[in-house]
Amino acid sequence: MDTSDSENPQLELRIYGKVKAYVTVSPRRVILKGRQGESIAQTVKIFPETDKGLNITGLSAARGVDIDYRLNQIRENGKNGYALHVENQRDTPGRFYDTVFLKTDSDVAGTISIVVSGLLRPAGPGKNRQ
Repeated sequence: MDTSDSENPQLELRIYGKVKAYVTVSPRRVILKGRQGESIAQTVKIFPETDKGLNITGLSAARGVDIDYRLNQIRENGKNGYALHVENQRDTPGRFYDTVFLKTDSDVAGTISIVVSGLLRPAGPGKNRQ
C-alpha cells in the first residue's frame, strides 16, 4: 500500500485469522458411476454454519439432461439443513458432466455450485472398470 509518509512510502499489511465456513457441503461433488439399468444416485447434505442460517431459494442445473435432482429439508443432530438428491437419467454408456446450482439468501455467497460427474458403463457381466 502506498502512503504519503516520506520515510515509509510503502507499507505491507498482513491479516491472519481463521475463516469460518458459512456452509458445510458433504460431499462437495457428486460422482455417479454404474451400469446401464442400475439405479445410480447420491445425496449431498448442506448445513448452514452461521447463526443467521441459510435458506435455499432456488434450484437449477447447467444442463439438466442426464440427471434428475430434488431438494428436501432435513434435520440432523439438532441442525436444520438440506439434502440434495441427484440421480442418473442417462441411457447411453459414456461420461457426462453437469453442475447443480443452489440459490441462497446468503450475503456471503448467493449461489452454491455442486459439480456432478458420471460414468455409465454398458449393461452386462464383467469386471467393474473405472
